[in-house]
Amino acid sequence: MMTLMQNGGFPMWFIVAFGLVALGGAIRYAFRPDDVRLGFVRHMALATLFSTLTGTLADMAAVFTFFAGRGGAPAVDLAKETQWPVILMKGMAESTSPGIMGFTLLSLTALMCAVGQSRQGRQA
Repeated sequence: MMTLMQNGGFPMWFIVAFGLVALGGAIRYAFRPDDVRLGFVRHMALATLFSTLTGTLADMAAVFTFFAGRGGAPAVDLAKETQWPVILMKGMAESTSPGIMGFTLLSLTALMCAVGQSRQGRQA
């Protein structure tokens, strides 16, 4: 988990914060189903989703900026650097960290919401 946090960078803190709040709300909804709680969970899940997308795009931008360089001077001279595909692949792999964390939290949130929906259906 710490590797994901390190690879994902600063946006990971938002993903974890929003994701854990959404998951906590979903767990609460699973035990005490209520439409008001479900609305809160939905919106926190959306915040988690958008944070996940933002983090992924920010990480990809960092990789592309590294290759493009700043001010027109390339950071990586592709003509001389024989390992550039490996560097690119590693950078893109690190860019998946927000997605891994965010979508895992969203999956668990959806699971808890499904439990709550099932219990709410039985109570009605």
